[in-house]
Amino acid sequence: MPDKGASTPFQGGIAGGGIAGSSIAGSGIAGLGSGVFDKPGCGPRGQARCRALLDAAAALFVEKGFALTSLSDILRQAGGSRTTLYEHFGDKEGLFRAVMERHCDRVLEEMSSMRAAGPAAMAEELEENLYRVGLHIAGTLTMPETTAILRILVSEGGRIPDIARAFFQVGPEKTIGWLADCFRELSEAGRLRVDDPEGAAHAFIGMVVGDLLTKRLILPDEPVSMEELERYVRQSVRLFLAGTRP
Repeated sequence: MPDKGASTPFQGGIAGGGIAGSSIAGSGIAGLGSGVFDKPGCGPRGQARCRALLDAAAALFVEKGFALTSLSDILRQAGGSRTTLYEHFGDKEGLFRAVMERHCDRVLEEMSSMRAAGPAAMAEELEENLYRVGLHIAGTLTMPETTAILRILVSEGGRIPDIARAFFQVGPEKTIGWLADCFRELSEAGRLRVDDPEGAAHAFIGMVVGDLLTKRLILPDEPVSMEELERYVRQSVRLFLAGTRP
């Protein structure tokens, strides 16, 4: 069994205590996942106004959904002017895209210590580190903002396909690519037996997520038992390793 008292680069934002004790459990997302802040002349005051608009939009999308949230609602909650909103985001779809990109960046940021540590560090306590990765991925689906974004993409994706495609590029595809690289290097080092690293990454995510995604899309307000989720992820990781260890 891994030494739970040991400290590894994988014991960052999701170590030990589960999602509820980590910084992704909060509803406020501090990351800046959009290029709206890179425009010339967008100083501290302009950035503060943009953050206020993103925070208000994210909260209202969670509360009311995309269709029932108006720009007037967002401006009423955030303050500021339509001129600022149009200048930086274009329209409601552009604002949603910025909210989505910021959220994805924030979720990936929580994995930065794992990504920086690399496969060699993961191999030191392979089961425990894969458990932490799996718990982070599954736990992300319990976040209200994640659920709201996914439900909006399901309902509006046919009308805004470019934004729907962008979601995969800035979120899931980055995670799959990183996991595939890890599995490839672990396989080359003899720690795993994986012929198709990308396929293994898809399989790993599918196993740790299970039917949680479907439940969150259909019953977004139903509480998730973190104890049950942690137990499920642990079992999924053990099954994955049973099929991929040499």
